Amino acid sequence: MDQVTIVDVTLRDGLQDQPQRVATDDKVQLARLLIQAGYQELELTSMVRPDWIPQTSDAEAVIRGVGAQSGLRRHVLVPNRRGLERALATDSEVITFVISASTQHNQRNLNCTTEESLARVTPLINAAKEAGRFVRGTISTAFGCTLQGTVAPRAVLSVVDTYVNAGVNQICLADTVGMATTEIFDILLETVLSYVDSSRLAIHLHEGSGSPILRLVDHALVYGIRTFDAALGGLGGCPFAPGAEGNLKAEMLIPHVESHGYWTGIDSTQLPAIALTLGMALGKGSPIAAG
Repeated sequence: MDQVTIVDVTLRDGLQDQPQRVATDDKVQLARLLIQAGYQELELTSMVRPDWIPQTSDAEAVIRGVGAQSGLRRHVLVPNRRGLERALATDSEVITFVISASTQHNQRNLNCTTEESLARVTPLINAAKEAGRFVRGTISTAFGCTLQGTVAPRAVLSVVDTYVNAGVNQICLADTVGMATTEIFDILLETVLSYVDSSRLAIHLHEGSGSPILRLVDHALVYGIRTFDAALGGLGGCPFAPGAEGNLKAEMLIPHVESHGYWTGIDSTQLPAIALTLGMALGKGSPIAAG
């Protein structure tokens, strides 16, 4: 069976805009439960200033608590050189860089323009690769931006070009605010796939005003893309992108792709119980649910 890889983003993207702090031990326990369910790719945290994202102020402790395990890749997002230095001081396996195709969003998210990020990122990617890390390059607001509006494919390609030239292992196209329609989605994928093989692409989707989210998944599968980000209960959103709704819901995604004949290696029947544990950690005492 053709494998689809699911990258869980609950513990980073899912929690980053939650007002309730989740204890480090609870995050580690949630990661362990996800691993028991079959996940091999976990985005655990981000190396950002605690005053920007308080929820990830325990980044190093979470990575250390989960620990290295055979077959497991622990992802950590870094925004700048200082974040990279912190990440490389851990034994995390995957370093994720992020640049927004919308310069207005990039200024909100990274406090600089897209062009400034592009000028700075190549040496950082080189340093991560030299340290033996798998490098992921995410392109935020690739399909539209609530701050800027339409995002031209050429703006996305400028980020793709920098990532490709720097030698990233994987490029992730993110619909940060859920604006993608199937038409916009197809146009961008066809454009990007003329530069990058589908095996090096991942998709990060959010609910929103565009096309139904599983329809976008189906289109991505047709184009040969086999890696998707998802979160328990569709939790999460970008605190620097007005109107950003929840992530692609893992409990919905996994049965959907498996019903189409793909294999994920994840036991989705365990996810409701894990979502309940997460809900309790957030003080809600009930399963996390999208919306």
